[in-house]
Amino acid sequence: MVSPQEYLVHESVLRSHGSFPCAGDSEALTFCEEIADAMARRFDISHSEAVARVNRQWSQAGGAGRVPRVWIVGLDIVYHEDADYWAASIYYGPDSRWWDPGADLQPLPPP
Repeated sequence: MVSPQEYLVHESVLRSHGSFPCAGDSEALTFCEEIADAMARRFDISHSEAVARVNRQWSQAGGAGRVPRVWIVGLDIVYHEDADYWAASIYYGPDSRWWDPGADLQPLPPP
């Protein structure tokens, strides 16, 4: 069996797209926008708060503002879940069990 080829992208060729430092290509930008839209709609928060929550999840403070903690680009693992999954996971936190009907859900504080 021939193993699939692996292509690596050096960080120096990546650039952030739109309002999301972690979005390394236009597909990632669209996905991050879908997550922010789903979060704003589902949890009745402003779009700017939803964008800030996405950025808190995948970027960090840097010398010139927020910088990526992870890059979302190409066939990234984040695409294994849909925007609604990420909206809830980012809003409530990764250990919240937000999918459990019996969970006592408390959103993470806004950024």
